[in-house]
Amino acid sequence: MMSKTKLEMDFLDEVGKRFRLGVDNPKEDLDRFAIEGAMEAIINENIFQSNGGDVVGIEAARVITTTVTEIEL
Repeated sequence: MMSKTKLEMDFLDEVGKRFRLGVDNPKEDLDRFAIEGAMEAIINENIFQSNGGDVVGIEAARVITTTVTEIEL
């Protein structure tokens, strides 16, 4: 059995649409303040652009952990 972790960060673009950015295998000790700071830096540095224009706001963030069980055939 193997576990996979992903950090998903949801932003809003200029027209109010969601832009999702995923990071595989994030650090285990991330807290709300570190994630929020990284998201603010992404917005302030204008790093990403979506079909709706620049990324301008923070909507949500989550860490997703998935357990994978390989089946031998």
